[in-house]
Amino acid sequence: MARTRTRSLESENNTEEQEMAVVSDSRRRRRRDAEAAEETTPSAVTRKDRPTPSARQIKPRGLGTTGLVNRIPVVRSIVAYLRGVASELQKVTWPTREETTRLTAIVLGVTLAFSIGLGLLDVFLGWWFHKAFSESTETLFLIIAGIATVVSGAVYMVFRKQV
Repeated sequence: MARTRTRSLESENNTEEQEMAVVSDSRRRRRRDAEAAEETTPSAVTRKDRPTPSARQIKPRGLGTTGLVNRIPVVRSIVAYLRGVASELQKVTWPTREETTRLTAIVLGVTLAFSIGLGLLDVFLGWWFHKAFSESTETLFLIIAGIATVVSGAVYMVFRKQV
């Protein structure tokens, strides 16, 4: 429904002249364009009959207006979080049964190999330090240290060239 103007033309012209002195060029152009559009389409309503709702008045989608969930803000936020989680889980591409079995076998194999390797290293170092501190000669300790240094350096050089 279009609004009617109650001011006289003379008072309107006076206020427009006062506003034009203060208003920028871009605002004048926008007003002129709006007036031209209003004249061409007289049935179009350019203003709302009600104020724009604030962010608090807008209801979240997917939630009803009644119920305990919507009355308690903490529960409402938890439910919204869980709905978001469910929607993200629907986007996941899950592996097939064969892929899962193969990847599980790889993880278990690597875990077993490293646990055996670390266990052997622990036994070796325990024996080595026991020999070094229990015997009066340090020659065996130094020989083993030299061999371990050479072997670890060689392994490092081999892996360095491969990568």
